[in-house]
Amino acid sequence: MTGATISTRLPTWLDEALRALFQAKGEGPSEGLRRVAEEWWAMDRYPKLEFRDGTFERRAALRDGPEVWEIVFVQRDYGDDLVGLYEHFGPVDREAIDQALAYYRESPQPIDRRIEENDRIGQRLEAEWLASREP
Repeated sequence: MTGATISTRLPTWLDEALRALFQAKGEGPSEGLRRVAEEWWAMDRYPKLEFRDGTFERRAALRDGPEVWEIVFVQRDYGDDLVGLYEHFGPVDREAIDQALAYYRESPQPIDRRIEENDRIGQRLEAEWLASREP
């Protein structure tokens, strides 16, 4: 990854706490600080978003709502029909859905990876189900 290098001094207690947190998540200090900074930036820019630990990675989600990848996944069926998308998610705040889509436009890679993985799993399960029905 290319980018700028930022250096700072941390109080000892914060350095130790962050290193323990990053180690528990299998991250080095550089990777962990980058993730924390990216998540902070996203939550500051899109206050209806949060990040949740998933099975394999942290994922962007709406506070008290679905994960961003789920909204984008469903949006494929609705295309430009935002009213239909809003209706699909019922009581979910429309502004939150708009923020999820805006976040996706700025950071598509992790969401696209999750959708691709979901598609792969779905295809595999469908193939297994069809094979189990064959005589």
